[in-house]
Amino acid sequence: MVTTISRSRPVARRVSPSLYKLLLTAHIIVSVGWLGAVFAKLVLGLAALASSAPAVAAALYLSMGVVNVAYPPLAIGTIVSGVLLSLGTKWGLLDHYWVVSKLFLTVGVIATAVQLTDRLARQATVAPSGPAADAGLVLGLASAQGLLALAAAHLLMLGLATVISVYKPWGRTSFARREAAQQ
Repeated sequence: MVTTISRSRPVARRVSPSLYKLLLTAHIIVSVGWLGAVFAKLVLGLAALASSAPAVAAALYLSMGVVNVAYPPLAIGTIVSGVLLSLGTKWGLLDHYWVVSKLFLTVGVIATAVQLTDRLARQATVAPSGPAADAGLVLGLASAQGLLALAAAHLLMLGLATVISVYKPWGRTSFARREAAQQ
């Protein structure tokens, strides 16, 4: 990998055309897969909230947990392929605001998923009994709504990262402008 990256100019990093296509294809596949997994979780969460049968809702929340199995490889694949692409192209990892924004959004989705998803899913599927059943049902519903809101936020964040990839808004970061001025 290191030997396939060359510099045609002091600032422009370039990977070979075949490696670029491979990295771009991998990045698109894992990114779209991740977006699909988030969308699937949102649909499962909506179906669970709409369900009047507690057993069906619990099964749908458990299904959301099964979809979570895809999160780590898709998240890691997205980060790794995106960083390799940025380092091997003219865009750079910290040279353009749109790349930094995508990195920030991706890390934000990963951090909130790691911190909140499993906990909210467990709380949403707990079946309370006895005198605390009403309080547990309220906690379960609040957790389910939180899980649904988290999936919607993740879908929005990953969708925004996709839009940013297409339009590449904003300009170069101050870090890149200083580096270019020094050269």
